[in-house]
Amino acid sequence: MIKYTSLLILILFLMAADMKSQSARVDVEFSPNIATYSIVEYLVARHQGKLFYIDGKTDIGYLPLADWANREMEKYDNSGIIKDMQDYLKVAGQQQDLSYQTLLKHHVFPDEGYAFAIEESDVAKRLAVEKFAEQLRLFYIERNLGTFFRDHREFIEGAKKEVRKNIPDDYMMKMETYYGERFLAYKFYINPFDVLPYSEVFWHGNGPMFKSEKGKIANMISSAYIPLKKKKNSDNYREFGFNHPQTIHFLITHEFGHSFVNQYLGEYESKINKTDNLMAEALIGKMDGQGYSYWPSCVGEHIVRTGEIRIALADGNKKLAEHIREQYVKDLSFVLIPEFEDKIMGYEHNREKYKTFKDFVPQLLTVLDETCVEKVREKLKLPNEKYDITVMLTVPENSSDVYITGNQSDIGNWDPQKVKLEKTGKTMRQITFKTFPDLRFKITGGSWQTEAIIEGVEVGKDVVLNIHENKILHYHLQSEK
Repeated sequence: MIKYTSLLILILFLMAADMKSQSARVDVEFSPNIATYSIVEYLVARHQGKLFYIDGKTDIGYLPLADWANREMEKYDNSGIIKDMQDYLKVAGQQQDLSYQTLLKHHVFPDEGYAFAIEESDVAKRLAVEKFAEQLRLFYIERNLGTFFRDHREFIEGAKKEVRKNIPDDYMMKMETYYGERFLAYKFYINPFDVLPYSEVFWHGNGPMFKSEKGKIANMISSAYIPLKKKKNSDNYREFGFNHPQTIHFLITHEFGHSFVNQYLGEYESKINKTDNLMAEALIGKMDGQGYSYWPSCVGEHIVRTGEIRIALADGNKKLAEHIREQYVKDLSFVLIPEFEDKIMGYEHNREKYKTFKDFVPQLLTVLDETCVEKVREKLKLPNEKYDITVMLTVPENSSDVYITGNQSDIGNWDPQKVKLEKTGKTMRQITFKTFPDLRFKITGGSWQTEAIIEGVEVGKDVVLNIHENKILHYHLQSEK
């Protein structure tokens, strides 16, 4: 490993010298669009009790701007925008990537329209996010958020200064050298309205990239990192929650890493999705709470985090590489990182053949074909026994086709229209399938918009079971949404 690391450092040094350019500057900015989204996101979390990683029940005074925004919103009836986001997420899925990308491409609120085209091949998702962006824009106007942001501009500017002073000099050149690509610009958007659970140091970020007429722009959106002691008003603060050099260093590598990586994964999405049983039957329980329930996104996270480890090694920081490797694999369950790391060494040691990361992506993705659900479950310390389950469902008279979907290949890997129950009587439906012990499923009419209500199961929730033997399960369907 020492020999390989030294060789990697030498390769990157020589390539950096050959590039003969100064590292691009990172511009630190604030987006009213993203801030508006985060304010609404917290309203939904409060209404539901939880959304993504956000607990909507606890005091958020340690995040002053988010807390003040929430107190301001309490004056109003927010049921409309809450329902708007809930409806949007039913189409877009439980992820934030599309929302962030779209809102950064949108003109700054309150202006209408887009500065950059929305690149989303799924027509339903694209229409849904465009509609939701307009709903957010109107919410921004109705709640006079422009004035709210201006009233707290000193806090916002203070946060931006904290980030600027902690960005490592010339760091982007190291990333450009590793991935073999240079971007037109790097933009770091602070988001002090992003709510995270309390801890001594926390973080959340996102790294959308998009193309302009002049070149590619790498963007990153970042929460605050440090909890603050509550004060009477924003003018009293001298610390703003972003003064943590290690976290900024980490997030720059991680979030800008998404710009280098994600742009080349899209064309392989169908190939990646052929292995989505790895997600549904193994990783979903570990990834869902972290916001990575979509398999291509989870794969992208694995690859970006692998890049962080390799760049740390190339930078001569073996201790950091070991720390983040252990954190990602053991604590956060990104258990395919060792396989991706072994594979990516082929890129590092053969840069004459693979000039850029793009050239190596097909080879890197063979990691997915070279593993199986059982191996991944073993890494996650999950049992590999399988059982026969029969679901017998009583439905209302005149019910149309009924479908089942869940976290098993035999019931569609969360595809709501793939597996139809057999009609065994006027009001009876039935299916038999094999399952690992950790079974989750829903009943639908063929889409998420027609998700059924099952007696004894909270509306919108999965049926969650821990199976230890072959079983016959009986449920009554009340109605269709």
